[in-house]
Amino acid sequence: MARITRRRLLKLSASGALAAQTGGLAAVVATGRAPAFAQGTTVHWLRWADFVPASDVLLKSHIIQECQKATGITLKVETINANDLQARITSAIQSGTGPDIIMGRRQLAAALR
Repeated sequence: MARITRRRLLKLSASGALAAQTGGLAAVVATGRAPAFAQGTTVHWLRWADFVPASDVLLKSHIIQECQKATGITLKVETINANDLQARITSAIQSGTGPDIIMGRRQLAAALR
């Protein structure tokens, strides 16, 4: 069995990575089309209204803008009364549509008891 030194392994892996990279680029050039760009993504977040209204204001103004700037994702935050959250979750499940993320800490805590 041939012994492969660490230096030889690094050379082989570097040349393999280079070949894979140029092959990928050559394939893009051969098609004559630009690579696809990511589509805009929207995330719908349903959460209860905070007990401190300033927190909701901060979330809906600054944090949504920072999310858009940092990740390119449009964050849509919907706040409802905590008592209405369970009915909204049930409605979303039954209809098969609804928010992408649901804040439900109270239901989780009740399930863990």
